[in-house]
Amino acid sequence: MEQNLSLPGGQVQSSTLNRIHEASAKFQRYKILLRRRWWFLLLTASIGVCVQALTITGKPQIFRSLAKLVAGGRMVANGDLQWQEQLQDFYGTIIETIESAEMIRKARERVHALHPDLKDSDVEIRVAQTKGSAIFNILATGSEPKYTQIFLNSLLDEFIAFRQSIREQAQGKVLSTFLQEVVNKQKVMEEKSDLLQRFCSANNILTITNGQNEAAYFLTQLKGQRETHRTALSEIDMAVQDVKAAMQNRERLATATATNAAGGGTASNKGGAESGQGTGDSTGSSNKGLTLAEQDFLRTKGQITLLTTKRETLLETFKESHPQVTEMTQEIRGQEALLKRFEAQIQQEMLSQREAINRMVLVLDKQVSEREKEALELGAKLAEHKKLEGDAMVAKEAYQKMFERAENFQNMFNTQSDYVAVQERATTASEHTEDWKMPIIIGLIVGLGAGVIILLLFDRLDDRMNSFSEFQTLFPGEAVLGQIPEQRQRGDVALLRPNDDRHLYAEAFRTIRSSILFKNWNGKAPKTILCTSAVPNEGKTTVTSNLAVTMALAGARVLLADCDLRRGGVSELFKLPATPGLSEALRGKLHWRDAVQETSIRNLDLLARGDVFDQTSEMLLSKTAEEMLKEMGDEYDYVIFDSAPVLVADDTASFAPKLDCVLFIVRMSSTMARLTGKALDLLYERQVNVGGVILNRSSSNLKEYTYYNYASYYYAPAKSSPQPAAAAPVAKS
Repeated sequence: MEQNLSLPGGQVQSSTLNRIHEASAKFQRYKILLRRRWWFLLLTASIGVCVQALTITGKPQIFRSLAKLVAGGRMVANGDLQWQEQLQDFYGTIIETIESAEMIRKARERVHALHPDLKDSDVEIRVAQTKGSAIFNILATGSEPKYTQIFLNSLLDEFIAFRQSIREQAQGKVLSTFLQEVVNKQKVMEEKSDLLQRFCSANNILTITNGQNEAAYFLTQLKGQRETHRTALSEIDMAVQDVKAAMQNRERLATATATNAAGGGTASNKGGAESGQGTGDSTGSSNKGLTLAEQDFLRTKGQITLLTTKRETLLETFKESHPQVTEMTQEIRGQEALLKRFEAQIQQEMLSQREAINRMVLVLDKQVSEREKEALELGAKLAEHKKLEGDAMVAKEAYQKMFERAENFQNMFNTQSDYVAVQERATTASEHTEDWKMPIIIGLIVGLGAGVIILLLFDRLDDRMNSFSEFQTLFPGEAVLGQIPEQRQRGDVALLRPNDDRHLYAEAFRTIRSSILFKNWNGKAPKTILCTSAVPNEGKTTVTSNLAVTMALAGARVLLADCDLRRGGVSELFKLPATPGLSEALRGKLHWRDAVQETSIRNLDLLARGDVFDQTSEMLLSKTAEEMLKEMGDEYDYVIFDSAPVLVADDTASFAPKLDCVLFIVRMSSTMARLTGKALDLLYERQVNVGGVILNRSSSNLKEYTYYNYASYYYAPAKSSPQPAAAAPVAKS
């Protein structure tokens, strides 16, 4: 397969190009399908139109009669008597009732009773509501005009009678139900009032309300005290874990409290100024609220700080071994030991205080639980009273409303009337003429749609490739060397010749030649080339011969060898003998040079097929074939072989690995994709170097040929330049 170059952003570009190729391939395929099978769509559309025409002409003569109903409003009891318009749901009920089989049966019986002389006839009923209105158009269709009109009038009468009977039955049922509901509402009201009265007799509502308020207030106070004690327990737990930090915080808090009290109470407390003499007095005023152990701890801590400061002052003058420094150090150690004893004593006091607070919390929990239970009981009774009171009120209001409606119910019956009435009786039945326009249009559309579906179905089953884009979509890894346009002419196609006036056709082979000459072959350019295809009748022999002619016209020495040893026809294209040829050279009857024939094209020699014989694969695999290839490559610039199709015989798959490259030919709109893929897979399995694909007989009407259409710009057709007969051999396409 062709190896793609790796470029920046190549994946994104490749993905985009693949999508473009797929879309283009589908468009081109459908375009070709429509151009080739347009007559099928015309055929299916004509069949649809004919079927509709036959259906219309085959219908019997019918007559139609029209009647109209109108649906208005009615009086309803909604607190007061009100006029209410009917909803769309009722309209659907009217339509279904009129079209029902039971209503049609009753109408037929009515016709028999009133008009016994009339002969029965089938009548079809259709009801349609006029858009945006409450008018119903009832259309009766039948084969007898008089019977159709009478039947429609009978249907209207039966429908009105049916509605009247339904209304009378409903009124009686509703009346009895309504009176029963009044009695039920009265019983419910009496039961709810009795329950409320008994509850009030058993409970003093005023006492329950006041008790609930007091219990709620006391419960709030208890919960506040409990939370305060729990907070104190948390502080004590933290202090027990780190006594020093706790004492430091308490000392700072006590000092701040004493400072605030001294600054704010100067005018009101005259003794406060006189008590601030010396350090001891100041400490005493700031230690209010501290225990003796805590006060001793703070004094000892202050003493340690004072001694430490003195020791540091002595160290500035004396050494550590000096008696005063040593004495000061011992005194500090003694104070530190005393501080630890005070710390242990404080910790013990905190633990005792925690136990006391825990007992207080337990007491408060018990009181809170009792108060909560009491509050719940009072609240439940109060809620029950409110519920009973509300139920009694609702029952009373319901009874009063129902009683008022009961008083007005008889008046409502007297004023209520049916909201459906006959607006127009049945018209005289007239002959109906079928409208041809819409059925013909429907037949045309259905026929075209069926044709499109059938074509798409057949296209799904057909995997033949029609364009370059479609081939590239199915085989994205294969390099396309060129496309050869289809020659639209009767008879055989002539081989290329110098100054050929078929510019598009000749330019296609020049493009293939340039693709071979300038393609990146990863080192060595091919000299021995084999042209093959998947199946017969793909124009392989003609393409191979024209490629050899194009190479020779470029100045290269070319040998064209017919390697299709069973049905080769290259010699017939050049009007030369088929023997002796390649088969005799492979069997050793003569040297291959003795079988080479000159053609009318300069620099082009031909090695014909030779006699037909069996076991051709064995001869192509022989050492003689390898030596022959080497000699041919040394003597000619290019050696081009025309071989048998890959899927027909094993000759090509056996001989192709010996050559430099293989050109695979695909005929557009003919070769099936699955056969092409199978042939290429077989070549790749034999380690064959597939140099590229040539697309034969491509449609020149496609946009892919825009480039080639400019070929006529470079050439002027000769006015009178007769070509030699030998230079223009005839080729089979």
